[in-house]
Amino acid sequence: MKKKDLLSTKLCVKKSIWTQVLFLLLSAVIVFLTLLLVTGCSDNGSGKESTTDTEFSTQSETETEPETEKVEKELDYYAYLFVYFTGNNPSQERVFYAVSENGYDFTALNGGKPVLTSKSGTKCVRDPYVFRGQDGYFYMIATDMQSSLGWNSNRNLISWRSADLVKWEDETVIRVANTCKTTRGADRVWAPQAIWNEERGEYMIYFALHSNVTGGATIMYYAYSIDMKTFTTEPALLYAPKGGKSAIDADIIYQDGLYYMYFKDESSGGIRVTTSERMDGGYSLDSILVSRPGLAVEGSSIYKLFNSNGWLLISDAYTSGYFTMQYTEDLIHFVELDRNMGEYSFNFKPRHGSVLPITRDEYDALLEAYPIKK
Repeated sequence: MKKKDLLSTKLCVKKSIWTQVLFLLLSAVIVFLTLLLVTGCSDNGSGKESTTDTEFSTQSETETEPETEKVEKELDYYAYLFVYFTGNNPSQERVFYAVSENGYDFTALNGGKPVLTSKSGTKCVRDPYVFRGQDGYFYMIATDMQSSLGWNSNRNLISWRSADLVKWEDETVIRVANTCKTTRGADRVWAPQAIWNEERGEYMIYFALHSNVTGGATIMYYAYSIDMKTFTTEPALLYAPKGGKSAIDADIIYQDGLYYMYFKDESSGGIRVTTSERMDGGYSLDSILVSRPGLAVEGSSIYKLFNSNGWLLISDAYTSGYFTMQYTEDLIHFVELDRNMGEYSFNFKPRHGSVLPITRDEYDALLEAYPIKK
């Protein structure tokens, strides 16, 4: 080997040795500093910094959950509020309240008189739906319709906002008919409801629509909204049954990774359910009848019994003059309760409405504002 090559080789070996030494020293320093850091954290295990870290972790996990689920978990529910209208006379097309402590037996508030009367649009409302908003307010949305003018007479929806379920404000007519191609010629905009879409950060408002593009049927459409006053998207098809049949009065809930849509099949007059993994589409055309065969019902509302695995589905047996109630735990198979045996009761005759779980404070405030006997 040449001298030059030999020196070069030795130099490389020497550099390699020093490199390894430096690496070992640096590694030892890192290990030492790590041990100091861990020891410091352990000493402060019960201190303020540790508590802050835990709160941050909990907050991050909570933020990944749907906001509606977070609200439900935080509240201690005590009773149920039923919001409804009572008939086809303009004096009955108002908003009425009833409450129940057990979810089965409802008593009308305000002496059976309305608690809210529309001052806009047709000045009549049907099918009121109430829910808790993401901003801490309550929202109500309803059909803006005076039925005495005909079943093809309504064009719009109407909404309100409330901080306490007692005083309602921001009454707003939501224009639907003739606002875009899909609503051109619309003469039925029925039974609206809303559900929060966490991914979009908006409410999905859905309703039954009959227009120039629905092929003669009244079927389910939806549009998104941030403020429950205006749409941010044009109404689009949500669900249409097979064979050009009509579907109205939809009520959507989310449970265990699925969206369940309960609706009235206009051809049979029964309540059916269909499911989807998406909120705004993909619902199966193979729906299942959940109401009693042969019984004409509409305007269903399903709600969970708090502190229970059970759910109750109520619906309007509109040709028979009473409300039905059914119990389920799997959201598919239902047992009909017997009102004549005292299994449930309404001391009034409601029509289509919705049920909202409420706290003890909210319950007491409602009874103070709208006593049972007035």
